[in-house]
Amino acid sequence: MKRHLTLLLAAAGLAACSSAAAPGDNSTHSTSQTPSRVVDTLEIGLGQSATFDGGRLEIRFEARVGDSRCPANVVCFWQGDAHAKIVTRVAGGAAVTSSLHSTLEPRKVTVDRYTISMVGMTPFPGTGRDSETPTLIVRVSSE
Repeated sequence: MKRHLTLLLAAAGLAACSSAAAPGDNSTHSTSQTPSRVVDTLEIGLGQSATFDGGRLEIRFEARVGDSRCPANVVCFWQGDAHAKIVTRVAGGAAVTSSLHSTLEPRKVTVDRYTISMVGMTPFPGTGRDSETPTLIVRVSSE
């Protein structure tokens, strides 16, 4: 899982670098201010919260509803699904309860201007770490 996360972050970094202007580029750029997209990956322990966008969005990992993912030491016909319940709150707003899935829908939820999608959940079944507290890994972006 960490390897996939590292590859995801590396790809995002390369994409950001490829959009930079080349040295000596004399092209004219617009001076209008357009909101930039903010993206982050958060790891949230069961029963804990994390914030995004300077604290404007709070995400709480409320419950691991189910985990039918194929154990690491087994060959399966279907990869299975991790299902989490989250509670979000945008500054000044009411709490919103949502479900997130790793392979089924909904794989992402939108709250206000934020999109939250599940990257994964640890521990992964079949790794011998079943007694560890679950951690939800989410990707959050704002427009």
